[in-house]
This record gives sequence, C-alpha cells and structure tokens, in this order.
Amino acid sequence: MKTDPKTQEVWIEAVKSCGQSLIDNAEEIAGNYEYETGVTITISLKPHETAEINIATTYIPKLRGTDRAVCMRNRELFINTEAFRKLV
Repeated sequence: MKTDPKTQEVWIEAVKSCGQSLIDNAEEIAGNYEYETGVTITISLKPHETAEINIATTYIPKLRGTDRAVCMRNRELFINTEAFRKLV
C-alpha cells in the first residue's frame, strides 16, 4: 500500500522544516563537551502527530576533582588519560 498523497506532502514539508531547524541549531547540536564521543539525530514523523527531532549527545565524564576521563574496562575504573586517548 502506498503512502497517502496528502500525508506524503505533509511529511515532505516536515522533513524540509526539520532539516532547516537542524541547520539553524547546528552549533548547539554539535555540542562543546570535553571527551564528546558522538551525536545521534533522529527525526520522527507519524500521521496526525507533531514532527519531532531527538538529539542525543554522548560524552565520557571527568573523574570528580580531576581533569581525567572516567572509563570502565574489565570491571575496573580506568582513568589513565594517555591510555584513554588511544581508546577514543
């Protein structure tokens, strides 16, 4: 069964509007986190619902009171900065 032409028309406009919103907010979306490891962007379009953009940023936190990253490896806390950089 093909997509209803009216729904397709609405979705096309929604995709274009979401794209423009991503362009307009690119600086905020890209983030500015130390040890940032990724950004995932999902656009959700469903009939009779508002279009939504979901943005998930992943980053590795610093160990409290230090400038080192927190990483778990083999069930142990791994905080060696040089070795961590090789992982990322």
